[in-house]
Amino acid sequence: MKNLFTILFVLIFISSPYPQNNFFVGASANYNIPIGMLSNRLEAAPGLLIYFGKQTSKDWTWIGKFEYFKLTDVNKTQMKKYVKSDVLGQIRTFEFNLPKLKMDLTVAGVTAEAKYNVFNSDVADAYLNLGFGFYYWEHFRSDYKDSLFVDSTGRGTLVLVEVLNVPSLRQKDWSGGVNFGFDFIFNLFEPLSLNVSANYKLIIAELWPTLALNLENVSGLQFLDVRAGIRFNF
Repeated sequence: MKNLFTILFVLIFISSPYPQNNFFVGASANYNIPIGMLSNRLEAAPGLLIYFGKQTSKDWTWIGKFEYFKLTDVNKTQMKKYVKSDVLGQIRTFEFNLPKLKMDLTVAGVTAEAKYNVFNSDVADAYLNLGFGFYYWEHFRSDYKDSLFVDSTGRGTLVLVEVLNVPSLRQKDWSGGVNFGFDFIFNLFEPLSLNVSANYKLIIAELWPTLALNLENVSGLQFLDVRAGIRFNF
């Protein structure tokens, strides 16, 4: 698959009728903000991407990029366990925080991205972009052991209602992914320019549920991907 990706770009660059000096390389920091069900598990985190590309026509530009990021901060406001128990003859639901729970998600991807020029001037250019490629991802959730007590009488008498003994979980796989959004290129001085971008990114993968910890299934890893970096034209 990686060889196919390389051959695709070589053919694009060689066969392009556009002048052969419209190449560029760049690097950007990006901020990956989980959205959808993934946001219930993990907080946003920075990442890094490097890329190379070529303007293949007046309107179209192609790039190939490698990106890496790792989410390590658990969304503690959503990490709660709910337990129903009989208190003074009534069934009540009790909420328990899960402060010892640890999770992370590591992602590395190789993707291609097509950019269509929608505006250009001496100062800045704007593009619509659509990307596709493959991501290697690894998700880890720690084990969790705890004893949950409630005041069943309202007088401070604690009663054990559940014992948590949940084993750790690790998932890893290769998955396809897509992204689309807007790119803005600000011309600083030759050969440097500033690249700012905002994208929706989807990795077609699934994180398994852990019902004992009230962690629901995550179908599709979705992100708002905000980028800023420097591009070198040659």
